[in-house]
Order: sequence, then structure tokens, then C-alpha cells
Amino acid sequence: MKERVDYVLTELQRSCLDAQDSAQSKLQVWLKGVDNNLQEVQVLRTWVRTPLCLRARNAIDFIPTGIHPRELNLNWLSKLNVNPFSIELALVQRNVDLEREKKQLRKELLDQKFLLLEYKTSTEAKLEEARVREENLIRSNEELKKEMKQQAEETNRMMKQMMELL
Repeated sequence: MKERVDYVLTELQRSCLDAQDSAQSKLQVWLKGVDNNLQEVQVLRTWVRTPLCLRARNAIDFIPTGIHPRELNLNWLSKLNVNPFSIELALVQRNVDLEREKKQLRKELLDQKFLLLEYKTSTEAKLEEARVREENLIRSNEELKKEMKQQAEETNRMMKQMMELL
């Protein structure tokens, strides 16, 4: 009977140790997958720099037996009830707000640059048009002066001819 009890206890101990080793190796594989893909995990648009903390009572429920890092769903992170007075969370939220404001300001700046470019283009076109008109006016003024000078010379010549006739 003693041999049988020893055998059963040894087998139970061995099966427990095997199950523990199996669970530990699965956990290590999972953690390596999470560590390899840590750059891809984002929380509130801020890179996660500290490992997740699992409470002992929820650790068994949280880590399924057949989990693969590519199938990891972290949607539950957004549902966590986190203390709103946490300094780190406040900094993360402030960072998100600043990033959003920065994007909005960049958009407004690009819009302003676009409007400035349109204004410069239209102003330069109007200035070019005014310059062309001014050149045309100067040219027509010169032609008018030449024409008036010719008419004045012709009038003077006619006057001389009339004077000579008289």
C-alpha cells in the first residue's frame, strides 16, 4: 500500500511539474512574441515602455493555453479602469492632446501657406499685367508724341508756305 501511495504521489508530483514546465514554456514563448512585437503595440498613441502588470488572481484567466503573439488582442486595455490622477496617464493624455494640437496647427499652417502662395501668384500676375499696360501706355504715348511732332512740323511748314505766298 505504501509503495502504491508513493507511486501515486510521485506521479501527481511529476504531472504537476510537467504541467508547470509546459505552462512556463508557453508563457516564455508568449512573452518573447510580445517582446518581439513590442514596437507594434501602442496605447493612446504612445509607445508602451513598461511591461504589463498582471495580478496573480487574473493571470490564469488572462493567458490562454494556445495564445499566439500575432493573435494578441489588446482591446481590453482601453476598458481598464485606471486612476485618472495617475501622473503617467496624465502625461500620456497631455502628450496625445499636444500631438493632436500639433497636427491641427500644422494643417492650419499648410492652409495659410497655400493661401499665401495663391495670393503671391495672383499679385504677381496682376503686377505683370499692370507692367504690360504701363509699357503699352508708354509706347502709345511715345507714338502720340511723334505724331504730334510730325503734325506740328507739317503745320509749321504749311505756315511757312502760306507766309511765302503772301
